[in-house]
Amino acid sequence: MVNAQGSLKVSANGEDYTLWVGMSVLADLQAKHGQNVLSLLEPPKDAAPGWMPDLSIVTDLFAGALARHHGDAVDRWLVDDIIAQNDDVFGKLMGASNPDPSTETKVGNAKSRGKAA
Repeated sequence: MVNAQGSLKVSANGEDYTLWVGMSVLADLQAKHGQNVLSLLEPPKDAAPGWMPDLSIVTDLFAGALARHHGDAVDRWLVDDIIAQNDDVFGKLMGASNPDPSTETKVGNAKSRGKAA
């Protein structure tokens, strides 16, 4: 299940997890893998069948996405289990990290509009 806040709910090994990709996760990926890290996750135009992104980046992405809500549980084996037990979870997580804004969502500071955040 994807929502417009950058999160994705998944299950693995009988437990539920919330993956969250925010600016801090993206910043960590850039610091470790370079400024163009997001483009490294996208297949090139001339990608051969079976192309895969750099798996160390994928693993770091999932570990970072787990950390916000499950920091004490994050390890590489949990990342493996989440990927193995959830169909197209990489694509879903990438979609969750770039949600389409809702037509009802107002951009800007809610306090400045007189509404509590």
